[in-house]
Amino acid sequence: MTIVATGSMSLVDLSDARQLQAFIGSSQQRQVIYNPNGGAYSPNYATTNNVLTPQLFIAGNNTDIASQAKSIKWFYQTNSSGNYTEITASDTTYTLGTGSVKTLTIKSNVLASNNSMTYMAEIVYTDPGTGFDVTTKAEYEIIKVTNGSNGTNGTNAIMAVLSNESANVPADANGTVSSYGGAATTISIFNGATDDTANWTITQALSGISGTASGTPSNRTFTTTGMSADVGSVTFTATRSGYATITKVFTVNKTKGGANATSYWLSQSVSAIQMNISKVYTPSSITFTAFAQTGAGTPSAYAGKFVIAESTDGSTFTDKYTSASNESSKAYTPTAQATSAIKAVRVRLYQAGVTPSATNFIDEQIIPIVADGQTGQAGADAVTAVVWTPEGNVVRNSTGTVKAHVDVYKGANQVTGTAFKWYYQDPSATTSSGGDSDGGNGWRLMKDAATANGVTGYATDTITIPASAIPSVESFKCVVTYGSVKYSDVCTVTDVSDPYVVTIVGTNTFKNGQGTVTLTAKVFQAGVEVDAAGTMFTYSWSLYDANGVKNTTWNTTGSKTGKTITVAASDVNARGNVVCDLDKA
Repeated sequence: MTIVATGSMSLVDLSDARQLQAFIGSSQQRQVIYNPNGGAYSPNYATTNNVLTPQLFIAGNNTDIASQAKSIKWFYQTNSSGNYTEITASDTTYTLGTGSVKTLTIKSNVLASNNSMTYMAEIVYTDPGTGFDVTTKAEYEIIKVTNGSNGTNGTNAIMAVLSNESANVPADANGTVSSYGGAATTISIFNGATDDTANWTITQALSGISGTASGTPSNRTFTTTGMSADVGSVTFTATRSGYATITKVFTVNKTKGGANATSYWLSQSVSAIQMNISKVYTPSSITFTAFAQTGAGTPSAYAGKFVIAESTDGSTFTDKYTSASNESSKAYTPTAQATSAIKAVRVRLYQAGVTPSATNFIDEQIIPIVADGQTGQAGADAVTAVVWTPEGNVVRNSTGTVKAHVDVYKGANQVTGTAFKWYYQDPSATTSSGGDSDGGNGWRLMKDAATANGVTGYATDTITIPASAIPSVESFKCVVTYGSVKYSDVCTVTDVSDPYVVTIVGTNTFKNGQGTVTLTAKVFQAGVEVDAAGTMFTYSWSLYDANGVKNTTWNTTGSKTGKTITVAASDVNARGNVVCDLDKA
């Protein structure tokens, strides 16, 4: 079965408690820099207290109701204990707030004997509709990053990282953007494992885009507010006396489509993982989250499939984790450096409900691991190949071309590569048939016109890709030689056509665990309903519980078929999610 579109609807039994979401806000940054040579902390919580404020929201509502909580308790957990300890009274380390929103003030350097600490707020809220007490928890982790150590350190590599390399924004067929949500990025410059951004002067050059610059130092963050072209870019230039100039490019693409087009993207909790000379990661793990946004609607979590991989050379990745079922968020702990000297972690997001493959690939993020130079020797600048699309990575309605270009960097300096080899992703290609050992299995080498699939420039640093070579989504890899060593990177391009959009129509609530609801799947393309008779597609329905686990005994077989179905209240425990997959009949 080839799924061409998917729709979903949440089902709620109003006799049960409403869904709550808790967060913790802070007055200071959660990353504390410690210099052992002077014993200094930045920020110094003893002089600049960190005030943690609990926040509570009802799902779908942006009003903070923490002040209506029945009780708020605070706990802490050190990086070694594994157990939470309740903070029951104010002392020399903490002050518990006495207001309707009970804050927690950290007023000493609690990381003096710990590399990290996690604080948890436990909030009890009485649901006015049911009278039930609902307990919700939120966590907040602070991390110590040691800057320097005893002995002689080597020279650190300088690396710049964007929190978001590119973004797609939804637009109608005329190019009018409905939301710029998620079209923002922040540049971070690392000196070894230390965030050195504050010491650099940053400027932004805009092309086909407008927005606001903010952050410390100024111009560190860019937030998109408008676009005068289908593809816009922001070039960050960072300078510091005695260092090479750094440039990074953030690209924003308009994704044109019919009404109610849905955009999907990945977000990560940090833009880079730091490793000190003791080979300890900060943070120790990273959380990836998937989001979706339909039209001008509010972005929400998207439960798809994650594939997480690691690389020991910065170019070749080995899969380490694949989602067993749909999930919207995944916390991942990289392999310890003592076991495998990894240089980067890559996460790829795939469509929900299917086995991850090139045909259902959605988005990708690569998180580098940045490290200090080793004690007693000079740190070597890393050599990195970067494949990017200078004119954007989208063609529309199977027309037009895009370009993919490879740059090679040694540390922060761009160098010249040679012997360019380009590949496109093909699951049937092997190293002995259609590919080679440089590309690896699953990559077909473009070595002549017959194998290039219409792509030109495959022996140079830039290829031109026609729409005919992009079957919806296609990935391209370049292997480039520098200093007799081969480096590689991958980019993904997309042919955006007017998609099929599935909207589920019907009542989504039950009362007191009684009754049934009738649901109908309507299919739209370019804003016009298609298949009103239900003959173009096969409609397959699945039911998931509040934890995202599929009900395999629903309707005996675990699924229902048909354009219109009924769901009984007895099928749903408090909250559920019904999903309709479209297959081309």
